[in-house]
Amino acid sequence: MREFVALILVLATLGGAPSSYADGQNDARAAVKSGKALPLKRILPQVRKNVPGRILDAQLLAGKRMQYELKVLGAGDVVRIVTVDARSGRILKVR
Repeated sequence: MREFVALILVLATLGGAPSSYADGQNDARAAVKSGKALPLKRILPQVRKNVPGRILDAQLLAGKRMQYELKVLGAGDVVRIVTVDARSGRILKVR
């Protein structure tokens, strides 16, 4: 269920510019279909393995390279931001 909620959140937004929910879904699906981004279900296990906690939010961001940005609630109620390369699945930054 958490993966489904996170996927909906990713599909809702894409890029920095405001867009409608449907546009965000279509853009995210197109990015995954074209190979520009891995599906979120392939990203989540890597994040969970390296950053323990509950995933609160996930977004697929467009820029020079596509990245997933995930918010993870960890021990002590600390929220960490995890940036993942959307094409390779490699964790780029945890802050």
